[in-house]
Amino acid sequence: MTVMTKIQNLIEQLQQLEQEREELVKKPMSPPGVWIHQYVVRKRYPDGFIGEYIYAKWQADKPIFQRNPKKYGHRGSGNFTCHQHIGRVDSNTGLGSVPEVKEAYREWNNRKRLEVIDQALAEIEIALQKVMPQEDDET
Repeated sequence: MTVMTKIQNLIEQLQQLEQEREELVKKPMSPPGVWIHQYVVRKRYPDGFIGEYIYAKWQADKPIFQRNPKKYGHRGSGNFTCHQHIGRVDSNTGLGSVPEVKEAYREWNNRKRLEVIDQALAEIEIALQKVMPQEDDET
């Protein structure tokens, strides 16, 4: 493969990624820097059955989610929190996933894909700058 063919391939990849990015940013997307955390909750019923529920919540390093007002107030600072409940993912009681969980995962995957595309675009542009002749701005 010649150098020009490699450069042409890079340019084509750049164009494809830019097009995919344009389509992706129109879709619902999670906030940057958040992830979905799943956790198990166990509940003992009067008949002795132990129900297990898997729940999902948004998690962030810093408080970005609007805190739900509580009747008796809350501890902590401010009106924002680092997590937000999404809903049930699964359970051993026959209850399945709530629609909000599927949508949250779709939004999170869109955000992760956008971050990968942005990184790839930056790397391709750096590679092209190394091999493409630079125009002189001295006019």
